[in-house]
Amino acid sequence: MEKPMPIFLRRLGFPAIAVLAIGLTACGGSDGNNGAPGQPAPPLGVDIANATEINATITGVTIASPPVVDFTLTDGNGNAVKNLPAGSAGFYIAKLIPGTDGNASSWQSYINVVDQPVSGSPGTGTTIKAAVENGAVGTLVDNKDGSYRYTFSFDINSVTAPIAVSYQPALTHRFTLEVRGFAPVINPIYDFRPSDGAQSGIFTREIVKTANCNVCHESLSKHGNRRRDTRLCVACHTPGSSDASYGNTFDAKVMYHKLHRGAYLPSVVNGGGGGQVYCFEHDGQQCFDDVHFPQDIRNCSNCHNENDPETPDAANWYKVPTAEACGSCHDDVDFETGAGHVAGPRDNSSCTTCHAPNTTSSLGAFQKHRILTQEGADQYSFNILSVAFTVPGAAPDVTFSVTDPSNSDAPYDLANDAVLMGSDLRFYLAWDTTDYTNPGRSNSGAISTSVYSSGVLQATDNGNFTYNLTLGTIPVGATGSGIVTFAGKVTAAVGDLPVASTHRFFGITDDPANPVPRRLKVDLARCDGCHQRLGFHGNRNQNLHACAMCHNSAAARSGTPSAGPMDFKSFIHRKHAVDSIRYPQRVSNCIACHTDNGFYPVAIDSGVLSTSINRGVDTTDPTDNNRISPNSATCSVCHSSASAQVHMEQNGGNFDVCQESDGVTRVRVDICGTGGDKTGAIVQEGCTTCHAKGRIADVAVSHSLNLN
Repeated sequence: MEKPMPIFLRRLGFPAIAVLAIGLTACGGSDGNNGAPGQPAPPLGVDIANATEINATITGVTIASPPVVDFTLTDGNGNAVKNLPAGSAGFYIAKLIPGTDGNASSWQSYINVVDQPVSGSPGTGTTIKAAVENGAVGTLVDNKDGSYRYTFSFDINSVTAPIAVSYQPALTHRFTLEVRGFAPVINPIYDFRPSDGAQSGIFTREIVKTANCNVCHESLSKHGNRRRDTRLCVACHTPGSSDASYGNTFDAKVMYHKLHRGAYLPSVVNGGGGGQVYCFEHDGQQCFDDVHFPQDIRNCSNCHNENDPETPDAANWYKVPTAEACGSCHDDVDFETGAGHVAGPRDNSSCTTCHAPNTTSSLGAFQKHRILTQEGADQYSFNILSVAFTVPGAAPDVTFSVTDPSNSDAPYDLANDAVLMGSDLRFYLAWDTTDYTNPGRSNSGAISTSVYSSGVLQATDNGNFTYNLTLGTIPVGATGSGIVTFAGKVTAAVGDLPVASTHRFFGITDDPANPVPRRLKVDLARCDGCHQRLGFHGNRNQNLHACAMCHNSAAARSGTPSAGPMDFKSFIHRKHAVDSIRYPQRVSNCIACHTDNGFYPVAIDSGVLSTSINRGVDTTDPTDNNRISPNSATCSVCHSSASAQVHMEQNGGNFDVCQESDGVTRVRVDICGTGGDKTGAIVQEGCTTCHAKGRIADVAVSHSLNLN
């Protein structure tokens, strides 16, 4: 009986079977001979020019004469990244020299160049600075599977120019690399001891890690976005490196402190700025005497976190005091001559004689850098216990206390406490929480009521360390919910203490048990990443609601009609994105401040009001202010071009509107407020049509936000 055709052949059909038969014949068949050799499979992977993410890993280092580095490149999916051009790679080698005689340990690069002063600069001679070896100088081998081998161009045993650097295999060595011109690459780090190949248990100098910097900088990157890890930075920013044009050191422990203290350096404050205080020649003159560090410079642990296992040497800032590190901020001290130094001329060998390397010595750097006003503030808590309110036209009555969180919340006696009696404690009142306007108030400011007047308590003492105070009047006609904020500064012996403000919402016409909070689209913790403890005006601290009460839609600077908004949604964006404060990251990273959905445009029915650009004729009447529609007021701070403004106007925005007391916004015809022509078209922005979450031009996508 004839066997049936196998199912897979029946499914192929006759033409396919014929082709298959031919193919089998070509491969060699019943004659027993081998067929022609097949072609090797094409290598898997992605060309580096097409990779949107590149990860680099150094897999091994060999030091014979020229050092050899083996490394791999992969994309975000683990695929090999091929075809790295030699000229697009740069390679570093440095050794870590232990500190002696009070000097700090330091990295020394094996690769150095002579720096020439540029024409017109103050420099008159050459200097030495650490450098990187371009991959085209040595030999780069691409194995076409994502693995590479680079052989340096020089014998590490014979480094004599432009300075001699001896090879010491018993010391810790660092190898790292950079990639230029493609997707950003986090620099891989390979630390080891050449004498025995050990990578653990070796001498280290891990003081700062990149993640600490990125709290403010988002994604630290310098020199064309190719140097992104602080451990690479220190391989070049070594003590022996300096700029020939201005004579300033590139040494990390000096340079970084000076950059961050910037405008507050004694040399800048006492010298009145000047532009030549701390400058470099890098693609043109770059000076840093306009940098305003957004927190107290003494908060060393913000960068040097000794509790982080990844930075075991972070405590060096107080354990290894040196003239270089300390003098970087205290640059009005000359340790060689003794000018400005009580102990007179001193070198590093004697620093710890006075500045003991511990946390308890009164002259030690740790104690000297304590921020006593912040520590003192932690001993006070402002508490709003309740807000009693009857009807519009009446005044709220607040019950409150002040306690000590560091002492089991023990209450303070406000009637007899000498420190508090000499302090400025206030309550602020604003309404309504849909969007504060505080009508009837000059420039829409919140109503302020002091707890003390000339040191005399103005509140009623309830006899149990709680107190009652009657605040300002909520006018007839007010609706919705309001807010009370308790704020102030406690004047102590160490200075004014920035005690955190607190707030409480209450119903005006809303249910007293369920007042409606004001929206909050900014995350205080994210602000504190840079600011440490957000605080302004001396008495509004750690509370964003306290800011929004006065920085509302009706607030504007005094002066001409173009005086400028003080509304939070415009004012704060301008402070970070436009004003010269050296904002340390891209301004499009909305979530540096905002919550993960707090940056989207507001809808037409949100109740968010238009932003005032002036106070109008009557500063107590918010309806006569000239305004900008709400989304346009926010987005135009950064998107300020004429074409951007046209785009906003074509989609319902307007830069010249009047807003009525009921919130209706109209195109301005003549004047706003009483007597004005209210026939202008109603303004309704359509921003959410395209820019809301999930829409065609989702803000999160357009701004490349890294949402969780």
